[in-house]
Amino acid sequence: MNDTTERTGKTLDQVFLLAVYNPCKFDRYLLDPDLSLSDQYMFLDNGSLYRPYATESEMFVKSYCLVILENKNKYDIAVCFKEDLPINLEENAVVYYPVGVLISMPCLLATFVVYSVLPELRNMHGYTLRGYVGSLFVAYTFLAVIQLDRSTAISHTVCITFAFIIHFSFLASFFWLNVMCFDIWWTFGGFRSLQGSIGQRERKKFVMYSIYAWGCASLFTTICAIMDFVPSVPKELIRPEIGLTKCWFNTDEARAIYFYGPMSVTVICNICLFISTALKIVRHKQDTAHHLRSSESRRHDDNKQWFNLYLKLFIVMGINWSMEIISWLFKSAPPYVWYLTDLTNTLQGLIIFIIFVWKEKIKRLLLKRFGCQDRGLFSRNSTRSGCHSSASRTCTTTSGVSMQEKVNPYVQTNCRAKSSSDEAD
Repeated sequence: MNDTTERTGKTLDQVFLLAVYNPCKFDRYLLDPDLSLSDQYMFLDNGSLYRPYATESEMFVKSYCLVILENKNKYDIAVCFKEDLPINLEENAVVYYPVGVLISMPCLLATFVVYSVLPELRNMHGYTLRGYVGSLFVAYTFLAVIQLDRSTAISHTVCITFAFIIHFSFLASFFWLNVMCFDIWWTFGGFRSLQGSIGQRERKKFVMYSIYAWGCASLFTTICAIMDFVPSVPKELIRPEIGLTKCWFNTDEARAIYFYGPMSVTVICNICLFISTALKIVRHKQDTAHHLRSSESRRHDDNKQWFNLYLKLFIVMGINWSMEIISWLFKSAPPYVWYLTDLTNTLQGLIIFIIFVWKEKIKRLLLKRFGCQDRGLFSRNSTRSGCHSSASRTCTTTSGVSMQEKVNPYVQTNCRAKSSSDEAD
């Protein structure tokens, strides 16, 4: 439709020109009133479009195209962008962003599987870590599909659906990280435990943690859906407008309210929880050394090891997300700041795998779980591997006893005792 508001009295075929090319100076997008409130429109007498729920600059459309897409028997409205889309994170990361995501995905999956198959890791720390890792894996899976499909083959419906799944999964990962920080803070806080046996207490805690993490993520995602798809929502409010121009939020204001806002709150809470936990550890260090029984001391040391792991994870993830928030707030930040933070984000899976899985203790537990014990592979020095000289490799199964145990059971027992003392590494 040409830029004119004059009445012509002509038929549709006389008003519109047949075009076999893209007449838009920049890109174009389809209006989908069934999925996006801002895409709803009506024709005026002069042939222009009126979009009552769109932004002020896009409310009146004088130039548009009627197109028939494949497998459809009706016209759709294609509107030209008035200006070229600003270069954003997704557009700049055509190469390294999908590669980083694809590296992280198998690492996240491996971490989830390891903490699922090893009985020694099926505790509250392992459960919360699996919730965190599982959320990130889902987010990266759908993010990879969007990043790798740079064409327009992905439909508008799929684009919006994937965006909501990514939004929910990332928010869930933030809240699960918050749960991990709270749990370690509660452990060192000396607070009264829940009633019941140890197993019952663990189950109750995990149920409450799950309700918090999944519930908060569901709440924010539901709010986004209501703001976007309920017509009665006042148009003065900031709407997410997911899928309007890309498979994410349309404006900086929407990202601030529905994504960066909750993320910032969880990061601040995690900082406070870690500082409080560290102070408790320092304050009670002498007491734990002199007054705890041996079993309590081992449990306390194990909790401190988990705290150190969580601290490493939070330092990497917390600083990285904080830098992304800062670079987002200050638009004048150099491009390399964006590239650095975004690259670290995409490699979260690799970082998590190195911190929680790529450890000598985990390797020994995996070999033990699958009936294979390698005496020399993981020894750090000759004194630590007493049975390495007599047998470089011993494989045991649940149905039999190894040859080395028959020949020299004392050496075998001594090696196992030495190995168990190393599990704190």
